[in-house]
Amino acid sequence: MKPKVFEYTNYRSFLRDLYEYEKSTQRKFSFRYFSKQAGFTSPNFLKLVIEGKRNLSVDSIARFTKAFKLGRDEAPFFRALVLFNQALTAEERGLWAEEILRSKLYRKLHPLHAAQYSYYSKWYNVAIRELMGIKGFREDAEWISQMLSPSISVQQVREAIEHLLELGLAHRDPDGTLRRSEAVLTTGDEVSSSSVTQFHREMLAKAAEAIDRVPPTERDISAITVSVSPERAKEIKTLIQRTRKEILAIADQDKDPERVMQICIQLFPLTRAA
Repeated sequence: MKPKVFEYTNYRSFLRDLYEYEKSTQRKFSFRYFSKQAGFTSPNFLKLVIEGKRNLSVDSIARFTKAFKLGRDEAPFFRALVLFNQALTAEERGLWAEEILRSKLYRKLHPLHAAQYSYYSKWYNVAIRELMGIKGFREDAEWISQMLSPSISVQQVREAIEHLLELGLAHRDPDGTLRRSEAVLTTGDEVSSSSVTQFHREMLAKAAEAIDRVPPTERDISAITVSVSPERAKEIKTLIQRTRKEILAIADQDKDPERVMQICIQLFPLTRAA
């Protein structure tokens, strides 16, 4: 069957499969034939794009759309997918990810992706899920709103709870009581995982705000600057990953949690490699 662009999160994979399909249904179809139809001087331009050796400009996107005869719904989705894959900044990727998620056909084929994106794109979704595990939790939108720091609107609380239920990250007991599920959420495909970047941005911003907003006795914000070899840097990264798992294990053993805490750990270079 002819590949559907809505099934893809990487436009190069889509073009590869679409080329193979066209070649199998048209004996005359080739890279050279496509270039002629699309008006490119390079006979192998499509091949170079598929291999990641060339990007598509806005003009090239239009030519590809016309040459491959993409439909009214397919064309704008293909354009958004190309610009998402070629985005140079996290902010740009986030904008095009949102454009992709506006497609009804994409959401129909990937029902969880939109919910996954929503989960990480708002910091309070994660916080509310953890709040469900503390002693004295109440399913009261106003109470939850005031418990968060900073507080959010009652409507945002209700939407967050709906997302958590959709993802299976929260559930209701037979008596209707709202509970935090033990399900683990992966970051999903390229589109939905792009919201993780936004999540980290928001949490780093809140860490900076905490310096002035939270008393020193209730926080620990520190940093160290070291010079290391690439090998030692890998060891440190492994140590951080192991430490995260140990922290999660400690938290899992707590039978009476009373507060939701955020722990941000960063490792990044301040200089270029020599």
